[in-house]
Amino acid sequence: MGEVRLERSGPVATITIDRPASRNALNQAAMAGLDSALRQVADWAVHAVFLRGAGDRAFIAGGDVKELESNRDAAFALDMARRMRSTLDLIPALPMPVVAVVNGPAIGGGAEVAVACDYRLAVADARIGFTQARLGLMPAWGGIERLGALVGRGQALLLLTTGRELDAAEAQRIGLFEELVARADLESRLQDLAGQLAAVPRSALAGIKRALEAAQPYARPELAAAATADFAGTWADPAHWEALEKRRSVR
Repeated sequence: MGEVRLERSGPVATITIDRPASRNALNQAAMAGLDSALRQVADWAVHAVFLRGAGDRAFIAGGDVKELESNRDAAFALDMARRMRSTLDLIPALPMPVVAVVNGPAIGGGAEVAVACDYRLAVADARIGFTQARLGLMPAWGGIERLGALVGRGQALLLLTTGRELDAAEAQRIGLFEELVARADLESRLQDLAGQLAAVPRSALAGIKRALEAAQPYARPELAAAATADFAGTWADPAHWEALEKRRSVR
């Protein structure tokens, strides 16, 4: 899959966004690779999936602007948003927990991937931010409704409309991160978690996820059409490209 690695170790599958030189920013190849990996693990007899970024500089630093900005067309943005939203909607249907291993900043689209997972284990120096509004955009991959479900409507609107980034402690306080761990202890904690989940029969894991999804749906395909269309409009809006140029000039 090139930009994405899928590996299995005993009871756990690990999906790694493998673009460390780009801080694991998602280009179109990585988006397709993530979709393929999630579809493959659906048939694997594992008890958990860990989703992480390569290296220690970032979990996922959003979309790869250098590649994606070459196409300013609304139709391109609509197609991209539909595909990534469908990819992340695969996660609630998987018969095992998908854990976001937030081993660095989860920014923009990276924050959307993090909240799409079943829960989040983060290093203590991680950050998370839905920063799309700073570029005249909006989250389009299901992150808006998932963030609202996790932290409540008011808190979600505050984060989404200001683009504020949170440190790990604040993210845990409001319910975005379920667990924090020192970076030096990350791998040992993941081994412990793998052992805990391996001790639970797969039928029980699958049943728990199905029951929770029925009670509190985490995939909302009925909202996709409006959300992706709104995103496509913001993508093509000149205000988005002006904001991007302003960010470049500041840097």
